[in-house]
Amino acid sequence: MNKINNRIETLDFLRGFALLGIILVNIIAIAQLPAPELSNDITYKKFLDFFIESKFFAIFSYLFGIGFYIFMQRAEHKVENKYVIFLRRIIVLGIFGFFHMQLQSGEALLIYAIFGLLLIPFFKVNKYINLVIGVIILVFVIWLDAKFLIPFPYFILGLASAQFEIIFKFKTTKKIWSIVAIASGIVSLLGWYVLNKFYVVPHIDLSPQQLQKNPEDYIVAVDQYHHLITIFSPFMSLFYISCLILLLNMTCGRFILTPLKYYGRMALTNYIAQTLIICLLILIFDGEQWSLLNTLWICLMIYIVQIISSLVWLKYFKLGPLEYIWKLATYMKWINMTK
Repeated sequence: MNKINNRIETLDFLRGFALLGIILVNIIAIAQLPAPELSNDITYKKFLDFFIESKFFAIFSYLFGIGFYIFMQRAEHKVENKYVIFLRRIIVLGIFGFFHMQLQSGEALLIYAIFGLLLIPFFKVNKYINLVIGVIILVFVIWLDAKFLIPFPYFILGLASAQFEIIFKFKTTKKIWSIVAIASGIVSLLGWYVLNKFYVVPHIDLSPQQLQKNPEDYIVAVDQYHHLITIFSPFMSLFYISCLILLLNMTCGRFILTPLKYYGRMALTNYIAQTLIICLLILIFDGEQWSLLNTLWICLMIYIVQIISSLVWLKYFKLGPLEYIWKLATYMKWINMTK
């Protein structure tokens, strides 16, 4: 095991990228918007289904597994027992998740905390075994269409990836990432074709005539369509990750994407702040009247505000505000926050 002394910036870029997609789906749930009926809203919903739904959550979950490995590897060099330190970290994450759940019922932090505890025994398991276990559980969960359980296999796969030291090879295995991007891209194209073929409009009154005659057929078609979204999501997520890593290996690409690095460094703060901002906007501007397409423009506005805020904050401080509280509670000692 290599000792991880320096921050791995590529992971910050990936976290920031994942946050961009997660809010696009979460805002609809927070605002409790009904199924779209206008053509523009239906088109946007189709875009979310094909390119966003489940993909960015998968990336975020995968990164949690990598983060677990990095945390435990660094904690091995602490005086205190690494498992005790991680337990405190998970408890604090669960507390954040509990309070966040009061605003967003579908929030992920509490689930992450629960599955994070289950991840502890896998830290000492052989990397090949973890890889096999992660793939098997992921296939099984997708087959069952048990979305609640999906983060756990991604945790294990993230851990296994870190054990294979992929986190040290983002800049040295460009050919491999190119192959991964091409392979996952081909499957993703197939996925988009299949999803388009089995596409079901989000409202029964707009469905084809033959399905209007039998609502049960419509329900079956909707379930099948959403299951297909889950099935192809891992491949699309891998395609996004590999393409982003290839871009980051280009000087111009890394420069253009620099704001994502700061956005991702404050992932916890920005994730919860997204919900707070959305709830505030719903109260001020009557969120019940929003169209689905309105949520896209709101998210773009939130991106700008949060990215600028992250850039300014990290110019003076080492950690985001919630990241700092999390770290203080984890290590139970004073930590200098200012640069």
